[in-house]
Amino acid sequence: MEEKNIETGNRPIIKDDEIDLIEVAKTIWAGRKLILKVTAVFFIIGLVIAFGSKVEYEASCTLLPESQEGMKPNLGGGLGSLAGLAGINLDMGSQGVLTPELYPQIAKSTPFLLHVLHKPVFFNKKDTLITSYRYFKEVETPSLLGTIMEYTIGLPFKLKSALSSERQKSIQKVDETSPILHLSKEDDEIINSFAERITVSTDKKSGIITLTTQMPDAVAAADLAQLSINQLTEYITSYQVSKAQENYDFIKARYDEVKEEFENSQIKLAAFTDRNRNFATSLAQAEMQRLQNEYNINFEVFKGLATQLEQAKIKVKEQTPVFTVLEPVKVPVEKSKPKRLITILVSLLSGVIFSIIWILARNVFTNVNFYSFESRSVTS
Repeated sequence: MEEKNIETGNRPIIKDDEIDLIEVAKTIWAGRKLILKVTAVFFIIGLVIAFGSKVEYEASCTLLPESQEGMKPNLGGGLGSLAGLAGINLDMGSQGVLTPELYPQIAKSTPFLLHVLHKPVFFNKKDTLITSYRYFKEVETPSLLGTIMEYTIGLPFKLKSALSSERQKSIQKVDETSPILHLSKEDDEIINSFAERITVSTDKKSGIITLTTQMPDAVAAADLAQLSINQLTEYITSYQVSKAQENYDFIKARYDEVKEEFENSQIKLAAFTDRNRNFATSLAQAEMQRLQNEYNINFEVFKGLATQLEQAKIKVKEQTPVFTVLEPVKVPVEKSKPKRLITILVSLLSGVIFSIIWILARNVFTNVNFYSFESRSVTS
């Protein structure tokens, strides 16, 4: 027995599937100074992140689109309802109708973002009315954390960007009538960053639309939310009534032409009647009959188009979606980022966990090396 203890260095033998919690606690307690040092470092990092990050405010708006009669087909009655309960969407999209699932993609599209970017919003901290594009390009200053990251990790990318800046400055939209966008690298970065500030989500069951925006200013966040929701509803309305509006415009143009022809035939018939009131010649009667027939034809066409015009006008009204505001945009009173207390607590906890794992891993590695050394010594 004594020989066995000598060989193992008076260390207790622990099976592979057992953990000596007392030894673990002793190991952790022995490394308490290291834990304090590592936790202090993580605490400082947490302070830098918490107080060096940009302050952001979040504003939101909730809408309920009212379904218009005739806009969506009846998908199998009860079958469609059962599929909806199971989370399956059988509606493949009716012609001329945008489904709510497409709203987030619309809000992320470049034309949508460009339109909102170039609309002025009020920045209360700067006491100025300026477009978001100009603010992020000319006014905004990097945060402390952003500056540190820029001149440490991002320094190689910054040097590369500086070397290619002259070439990028010349890239812009050449032809205003062209559907192709030519954006500089800086503008493309602004658009991509701005896209993260606008979020649209839809509830498939209720159809409720929630639009959320983030900005470094509370009033600007609210203004951006209102601009975005206005642009989104305008885009949806324009798309869904486009075909009905085109039909209405076509009938209206034809209606105006026929109306003019009808009025001209009416004037001709009245003038001829006044001139030939006391004449009863065959030629006069024939001309009178011809003008009367022309008037009757124009009147029937005019009456038919007037009916179609009213129907087309009603169709436009039917296709126009109606959005009910459930929760209007409000100016946020508290910042949404950074969560300073949570950031510091997470940093402290991360420091403690990291240091404990490091101590235990180091201890296991040391013991493995120690046992390997003793085994080689006994063998030799």
